[in-house]
Amino acid sequence: MFILSKRNFKVRRADGSSFLIKKDFIGDIPEDVFNSRLIQKAIKGGLVAAPASHKDKALYEADMEAADKADAVDIRPDAKNKEKAEEDKKTPKK
Repeated sequence: MFILSKRNFKVRRADGSSFLIKKDFIGDIPEDVFNSRLIQKAIKGGLVAAPASHKDKALYEADMEAADKADAVDIRPDAKNKEKAEEDKKTPKK
């Protein structure tokens, strides 16, 4: 399975060995690692993107979708203030 990783992950496999996925990794991983709970939760949280194909356009779209998911699940109070500050910068001052 093909993924883009935004963080380091260490997945425990069924045989007891570990599989390391480094930050900024782009490539194929074994199917058992892809189907692990850790990676599936990371996909839902936007920390890992799983594009449909290896084409550049699909990579960019998957990365943007993952970023949107990460922003949506970010519950930190300072993240909301950051969004408001960015909106204030865009509006012209009188």
